[in-house]
Amino acid sequence: MKRKINIIVGPTAGGKSLFGYRLAEKIKGEIVNADSIQVYKDLRILSARPSLRETNGIAHHLYGYMGAFEKNSVYDWLLKAAQVIQNIENPIFIGGTGLYIDILMNGVSPIPPIDLKIREKVRQMDLNEVQQKVIDCYFHDSQRLRRALEVQLTTGKPLSYFQKMPRIKEIDADFQVYFINPPREKLYQQINKRFEKMLDMGAVEEVKRLIDMNATGNIMKAIGVEQIFAYLRDECTYEQMCKTGQKVTRHYAKRQVTWFTHQIKDKTEITNPEEYDFR
Repeated sequence: MKRKINIIVGPTAGGKSLFGYRLAEKIKGEIVNADSIQVYKDLRILSARPSLRETNGIAHHLYGYMGAFEKNSVYDWLLKAAQVIQNIENPIFIGGTGLYIDILMNGVSPIPPIDLKIREKVRQMDLNEVQQKVIDCYFHDSQRLRRALEVQLTTGKPLSYFQKMPRIKEIDADFQVYFINPPREKLYQQINKRFEKMLDMGAVEEVKRLIDMNATGNIMKAIGVEQIFAYLRDECTYEQMCKTGQKVTRHYAKRQVTWFTHQIKDKTEITNPEEYDFR
């Protein structure tokens, strides 16, 4: 009999964490991070990583375990998650990163290891050159485009060849998915308030430390970093930075809702996580 694993997904600021705490208390579970930005220890505020006080004494795993310069692929995270849950009776995954949830539930395509020399070569290429070389190019994201070319140059086959093959599952379980999806107006209000709270907590200083460290990569792509960076360069006022950060976050939340709505078929949708009745 397969084990049961709970997954809580939804847009940023939608109430996933609070719902997760309530579920963990009911089933005596432990929480595992499934968010690509909350893995970074140097971005606690802007990633909305729960503090020790906010965890309510519930064990949390895979939060803030990476430094700003460390590289972490989706598969790296999956392997860590598979190892972590071996010692957890009732794991509860919480996150808004669709790709993490996808490989958690469905596994990964059997792509051979990438030649490191080829990876470095692709990283040095101009994005236009990458687009011209990629076969079956249907990505808009630069990181995925580079990944497709790495696979193509390493194996001689397009990425789509491997994506059509049966996936390999690192975690084989029955998944119970809770989709936290509050009304749009309420969600946007929560997003606006939370971004202001992040600024009050020191998000500007947090981004300044990253800049002083010369940090690069995924950590600098976190929602809010670019907007705060612009403010630190005197390209906008504090108020403009705040409003833009809120707007970008709302757009991101809308994309998250669209992804989880269409990509996960079997799920329990919850519009009011604070009052959901766990029977």
